[in-house]
Amino acid sequence: MYKIVVASHGPLAGAMKESLKFFFSNDIDVTTISIDERGLVAFQAEMDHVFQQIGTHDVLIFTDLLYGTPFNEAAKRAATLEQDFEIIAGVSMPLLVEAVNYQRQIKKLTEITPYLLEIGKPSSFKEKMMENVNTENE
Repeated sequence: MYKIVVASHGPLAGAMKESLKFFFSNDIDVTTISIDERGLVAFQAEMDHVFQQIGTHDVLIFTDLLYGTPFNEAAKRAATLEQDFEIIAGVSMPLLVEAVNYQRQIKKLTEITPYLLEIGKPSSFKEKMMENVNTENE
């Protein structure tokens, strides 16, 4: 089973984990880490601790921004891992809900990553409406 880490600027990661309780029980195996007013050094120390806790488990890391501090610090540490890992920038609730759902089904990280990347794409209401109209016309 893979571990899930959500890393963000400010309280986003913690708020997303809290929101997962609307979809799952309180027993959610997601670790959150945020860079805040404590600064970079404190964040780096916390990130080191998170990676120690991961141990030999595969790990799926979500960050808020591509090449932001949480992404960069996760990438530095993940590059040293021997087990499977993935870092996905642009965390969203659909991604997180699906990742937790698959985690509970004991799916392999390599198996679910392509699917997560597909559902992580933004959706437009108008685009979906046009798809429905086109499908009905066929």
